[in-house]
Order: sequence, then C-alpha cells, then structure tokens
Amino acid sequence: MEKIYAKTLNPEFFDYRVYDIEEDEGNEVIIDGCKEFYNVDKNDDLKAIKGIMDEYNTYSYDYYYKGSIMAFLNDMLPKKKNGKKLSPIEANIIRKALDEDKKVRIIITCLSVIYGKKYHMRPLRGCCQGEYVEAYYPEDTDSKYLDYVEAWFFGTGTEVLVYDGNLTPESADDIEDGWTFYTASWKIEDIKNEIRSRSGASEDTKVVLYEYTGTKVVKIDQYKLAE
Repeated sequence: MEKIYAKTLNPEFFDYRVYDIEEDEGNEVIIDGCKEFYNVDKNDDLKAIKGIMDEYNTYSYDYYYKGSIMAFLNDMLPKKKNGKKLSPIEANIIRKALDEDKKVRIIITCLSVIYGKKYHMRPLRGCCQGEYVEAYYPEDTDSKYLDYVEAWFFGTGTEVLVYDGNLTPESADDIEDGWTFYTASWKIEDIKNEIRSRSGASEDTKVVLYEYTGTKVVKIDQYKLAE
C-alpha cells in the first residue's frame, strides 16, 4: 500500500503574517481590524468607505455637496470595478445605508456597489476573546476559505511538513526533507485527507502522520568545583 509520511510542526515557529489582501491574487476578502487590531492595513476601498462615513452630514458635506449626494459619493468613493460612476439608484441605496448609520451595513452596501456583487460580513476570531476582526466577502466565497483566512490571520491552524525523501522514516525526527502547507483543520482525519488531496494521492493511500504534542525540557544537573 502506498504511504505518505508527514508531521505537524511546533506552532511556536510558524511564521504567519498579518493577512494582507494585496498579497493574495484573486482574493476578494477584506479584513477590517477591530479592538487591538485597529492598526491592520486596510484595503483602499474600505478606507474610502470609512472616509465617507466620517464626512457624511458634516460641515464639508453640507457646504460642498448639499442637494447632490451623487457628487459627494462619486467624489469620495473609488470608481466601480467596471469603471463607471454611480447611478442615481446606486447613490440612493448608499445614502439610505448612511442615514441608518450602521457601520457594517454601510460597508456591505458600498462594497456590493463597487464590486458589482453582493457582500456579506463574518467575524473572525483567534484564541483569545479580544482577538476579533471583521471579514467582508462576496456571497459566493466558500466557508472553508474563510476558515483558512481566519486560521492564517490569527495563526490558529496547523502547519504540516510532508516528507518527500527516498528513505522510509522511522520516527518524526526522520521527517526533515519535504514541503509544508498550512491548514485550518484541527481534526487528524481532516488533516490526513488534506495531505492526500494536496499530494494528489488516492483516498485509500495510507497517511502516517506524527502529531506534535509538545516540547520536552530535559533537566541537567549542574555542578561546580568546591574550593
């Protein structure tokens, strides 16, 4: 029977980065930092939307754009992804959301108009109560992908090293050469299935997986010369 050998790695050494929409081509999930994540770099479209929220009904809006919400929105919002300006109907939809003064609804409404597809919001959480951000995403986004974004952002998933050497490993220590991937999965069977999938192996391929359970600290007696 064909076998694949792998091991999960010590999460302490996983070099995860703060999730950045710009680094993932084709990804349309937008992260808005909350609480201690206020300093997360925001998507430019999100920055523009928050600028509208700050300016709407302020002195600058009343003075420059009173009676012309379209002029205000077209000036503040980035162009739609089709390159066109807002239509009167779209401007009115955004105005109604602004009048309700609910942040999530305003952001969802503006993103839906800009991108031409319906957006939703899902909270993403880490291990601690204070680890919380809001993810805005198109409605056709796979929920498993959002799980991956959450795990990557907070470093809560599992890093796996898949062995690709020529010798048969006899222990986890022998699994050093290979390739790694990051998964949002926690269950061992789910991780094994993902190893098979990423390796292009069949479902009946046996996965020999060594699970990281901790680091053993060895105590060594210390002596000095008594004088």
